[in-house]
Amino acid sequence: MAVAEVAIEILPQQQQQQPPPPPREPAVVPPNLSVPRVLQYLYLLSAWVACAGVAAGTVARRALGDSSPLVYGFLKVSIGALVFPALLILVFALRVLRAMLAVGFRRSLRTHAREIQIQATKIFRALTWKVLQDPIVLAWLASLLFILLLAASVLVFVGLLPMEESRRERIGYALSDVGVLGAMAMYCLIIIPSFALKIWRSK
Repeated sequence: MAVAEVAIEILPQQQQQQPPPPPREPAVVPPNLSVPRVLQYLYLLSAWVACAGVAAGTVARRALGDSSPLVYGFLKVSIGALVFPALLILVFALRVLRAMLAVGFRRSLRTHAREIQIQATKIFRALTWKVLQDPIVLAWLASLLFILLLAASVLVFVGLLPMEESRRERIGYALSDVGVLGAMAMYCLIIIPSFALKIWRSK
């Protein structure tokens, strides 16, 4: 009887014992993706130089002709100014890829897709008259109109718009020059300086 009582007392204790839960994996903290303010200023400066070079090259071509060395000089300046923004975008893209690999590529893709959808919804809802009063938005919309002039010049050059052959080249270059100068003016005088001012005012 004593042995039976001991067995009865031990069996419930064995049944109550449960295996310990598996240890939780530590959360992976993605690297900081913020861009230093100095690099932001350099990015805007490079973009401004590139836009100014395109505008100056257009004026030089208009005044001195296509064979002027100033045209190619300004073109080289614009291309050279775009090297730094391209490198900065490449470095930032590599950092984003590293962060996605750190938290899991598929999970990160779903997270980023969800965030993009949420942000797109917020942006669409925020397109009110107050937002349209922002000088950056107005200048960007105006630059789109000038870009449409560039598209119209392409249609003129390829002959999709009915026009006399003797006037086709002159009107095409006029539309192209107005479109380039207008768009570059929007970026150099309003859009890029406004972004720089926002960065300077931010903490």
